[in-house]
Amino acid sequence: MSGDRSASIFVADHLRSAAKKAGVVIENAQRFGLQNLRHSLSNWLVNKAKVEPKPVQGILRHAKVQTTLDLYTQEDSDETRAAQGQFLEAVMTSGGLQ
Repeated sequence: MSGDRSASIFVADHLRSAAKKAGVVIENAQRFGLQNLRHSLSNWLVNKAKVEPKPVQGILRHAKVQTTLDLYTQEDSDETRAAQGQFLEAVMTSGGLQ
C-alpha cells in the first residue's frame, strides 16, 4: 500500500470523524486531511498554548521559522477577534461599506 493511500485511509477512517467529534465543522464535500491538522496544530501551539515559534518549527519540520509563522500560523488573539466583530457589526448596521 502506498503512503498516499495509507494517509487517505487514516483520514477517512479516523481523523475526519475525530475532528467532527471535537466540534470541527466539515461539510461532506469539504476536503479535510493531514495538512489541516498541521495548520491547526501550529495555530494552537503558538496562539493558545503560547509555545515559542522555534519549537513549533521543529515539530512541523520546517527549514525556516518564517514558513511556520507566515503559512501555518494565523493571528488568533482576542484583540483580533474583537476587531473583526466590530468591523462586521459596522458593515451590518450601515448596510455595507462606504
